Amino acid sequence: MQRMEIHFIIDCHGNIQSVVKGVKGNSCKVLIEGIKKLGDVVHESPTGEFFETEQKAIIRNNLNQ
Repeated sequence: MQRMEIHFIIDCHGNIQSVVKGVKGNSCKVLIEGIKKLGDVVHESPTGEFFETEQKAIIRNNLNQ
């Protein structure tokens, strides 16, 4: 199984940048939707992995338990 990661970078002003790695195609959008609910999106740009062949993924969110 390929490793999937989300990196968060928080600057001194409290702005958060998230970078999804190891997720190809449109699946990263599904993963990041939950994160978008935490605040306003200022800028969004796909990485090179977004344009690669998508892999099917099952994402479970245990945050609301």
